[in-house]
Amino acid sequence: MFKFLIIIPLIVYLVILACLISYVAVRRTKLSGVPLVVFLALPVCLFFISWLLSIKTPDHNDIIGQYEIARSKWPGKNADWQHETYTLEITDSHAIVRDARTKTAWKYRIEWSEIYDYRWGFSDHTKRHHIIGNGPTLYRGRFGHHYVFYSPLYGNVFFEKE
Repeated sequence: MFKFLIIIPLIVYLVILACLISYVAVRRTKLSGVPLVVFLALPVCLFFISWLLSIKTPDHNDIIGQYEIARSKWPGKNADWQHETYTLEITDSHAIVRDARTKTAWKYRIEWSEIYDYRWGFSDHTKRHHIIGNGPTLYRGRFGHHYVFYSPLYGNVFFEKE
């Protein structure tokens, strides 16, 4: 389905371009420079826009690292406090939550997906720290990614890589 959204407009564009070139060749007239430049620059602009809107797929090495609470996703005093208090570290085999108030670290075993090398989940069903109680939800964008966990105390908690 997605291929048709690209192929059909491309075919229409090429047909219009061929008609324009043949019209200029048969009539032997000069075409004004502005419409020709606009018409030829259109695919370049569309390609750039599609590149900006495309989603980056992180790999295993992009996921591993230190994460902190993203204050930009839900700004305010609570986000500032959470940012100062909680951190998340993802390693090859564990997800580690650190709490600055109690100076405690909770370590949970994780498993990586065989299909997508950037997906992971908890390997056991034991009770976990409330801030990562549910499994991870990864949101990808053009220039990075972030995780959202649901906490019964805080609601959605957003983690971005440092």
